[in-house]
Amino acid sequence: MRKVKIFQLILATLSILGWTLAVYALMVFGEARPEREVGSYLSRGETFRHYWDPSETELLQYIIWGCGAISLISLAFNYYVAHHSKLGYWFNIPLLLLTSLVAGLYVHFVI
Repeated sequence: MRKVKIFQLILATLSILGWTLAVYALMVFGEARPEREVGSYLSRGETFRHYWDPSETELLQYIIWGCGAISLISLAFNYYVAHHSKLGYWFNIPLLLLTSLVAGLYVHFVI
């Protein structure tokens, strides 16, 4: 395989891995956050969790920072590839890094 094809394959793998972790973080977020009080459940006498689940929140934090680390590695590799070949910058990598950074800081400092 040519060098550019290998670079594209590595970038695509890192990007897919990072976005897969981001989607998994969204699923964990649904379990970590407080439950919504819905009228139909209240009428049945159901109980709700009004606080963040500490174990799920810790898992969420690790997943988000892992996603940020993967996207940072991918961004550094993308910078190298863009300067050493005709392959341009990939837009989704900085977007994933920014999203992971903001989400990680939010979970760490606000929750």
